Amino acid sequence: MNFKSMPSTRLLASLFLISFLCFFSHFAQAQEEEPAAFVVADDYNLWFVNTEKEAAIFANMAYVRKMPSTKSALVDSIPMGTPIKFLDNAGYNPMQLRGMYLPWYKIAYKINNQQKTGYIWIGLVSLDKKVDPSTGNTFLYGIAWHNNEEYYDWVEAKVFDKNQQLIAKAGFANYRGEQSYATSELTESKNLKDSKLIYNVIFSGEACGIPTTTFGFAWDGTNLNALPKISSVSDAGVYYYSEELEFPKKYKKGNQLIIKKIEEGEVIDDTKEELEYKIKKSEERYSWDGKKYHLIP
Repeated sequence: MNFKSMPSTRLLASLFLISFLCFFSHFAQAQEEEPAAFVVADDYNLWFVNTEKEAAIFANMAYVRKMPSTKSALVDSIPMGTPIKFLDNAGYNPMQLRGMYLPWYKIAYKINNQQKTGYIWIGLVSLDKKVDPSTGNTFLYGIAWHNNEEYYDWVEAKVFDKNQQLIAKAGFANYRGEQSYATSELTESKNLKDSKLIYNVIFSGEACGIPTTTFGFAWDGTNLNALPKISSVSDAGVYYYSEELEFPKKYKKGNQLIIKKIEEGEVIDDTKEELEYKIKKSEERYSWDGKKYHLIP
């Protein structure tokens, strides 16, 4: 641009336009580099994010952004099973997706042995994960979507080998209500036929009257085979309900019987210093064929 040949008014206008564009560029860059410009998410969510927690990508593919927004620059597309680490406890810029209103978090991850960072919408991440030290297989679960009309989460449990390749998955509906905590556990096979491990997916609450629900799966090395669901709940110490699964014992190795033991207790007189309960016990019996359980009438 030849400034000398321009009239003074046009020159001033051009200089003003250039200055404005430079200012806007720096302003936009600052906005892109400053997460505090976004809304901080104060609402508690099931993911219970903290910098000590390890997780992995639950969705088939997850977009990592430079900033916590779908309008921000795309950093990576990382596949299901990729391990991640949270870098900050704070969540930003909640948004609605898959029926869930959830924030973004800053994460670290590796792609081609290169350490990278960015922001991810937490609904794409596993709620919890466990690793089987004997095989290196990773067991994790997450919420695929939420049905806001019937108010249930469609949950999927998945198993990955040590190369992060999906081996198996199983889905189920959880009518969560006020449940606010999610965890999981790997236990021994309890002598169940054709089972190597039991993987339990657990949803619970932190107050009276909120049930703890456990969805169990017998892992046979290829498939996650569902076990009978169990739940328990207590109400201020004056009432409780509990279910527990009893699996085949070593001395009954040939008897593939699963017993759901049910106990219900209600306080007889809550004015007494030492509470007495009226207790009812019952049970349900299931046969196990190595793949499925069958209720015995």
